Amino acid sequence: MLLFGLVLGVSLGLGYVIASRSGSLLHNKMLPWIMGRTMGVAAYLTLTALVAAGIWLRHPWRTTFRVPTPETLVRAHVALAAATVVLLIGHMTSLALDKYAGVGWSGTFVPWHAQYRPTAVALGTLAFYAMVLVAGTAVLAGSIARRVWFPIHSVSAAIFCLCVVHGVLAGSDGHALRWIYVATGALVVVVQVTRWTARYAAEHSELEPL
Repeated sequence: MLLFGLVLGVSLGLGYVIASRSGSLLHNKMLPWIMGRTMGVAAYLTLTALVAAGIWLRHPWRTTFRVPTPETLVRAHVALAAATVVLLIGHMTSLALDKYAGVGWSGTFVPWHAQYRPTAVALGTLAFYAMVLVAGTAVLAGSIARRVWFPIHSVSAAIFCLCVVHGVLAGSDGHALRWIYVATGALVVVVQVTRWTARYAAEHSELEPL
């Protein structure tokens, strides 16, 4: 419930900021875009937390920092995945229904079919399909071999990079949100790089002669 409240609070906060910048546009044709953009940014934030939590689950430092517990971290990971999916569906639906956005249903689901910034929108579409693949294999993790689902699940960091580029290039307010992209991108990079370096150090320390 706490995590849900946090996601809801962030979504409402972003909605207020974007709406306040839009002034009287809130009550006319720009409303679907405002809703779609707000849910898109909120989905990006939950995705950031989702990816960071997933990397931390396999981080060698996790045995040193025992808070949160692995059980709590897994539950948070699942909750963040659900929140990301819900917000992403709202983001895509709002923009597909927006008659003025130049995206439409075909632009939403078929790469390079949008009239508005086709490459930027296509990157988001490709990221969406990749996320569906990752989520689907994660759901089937208990039914299929780990060697099948885990390599697919491990591309989540690459999907996150696609989403960053999509958000920066597709959003007309990307300049205003640049520090959000910088901060979240830095967080994921730091967690991933420290995981690689810590694992490398641990493997080589085991190989050193006594």
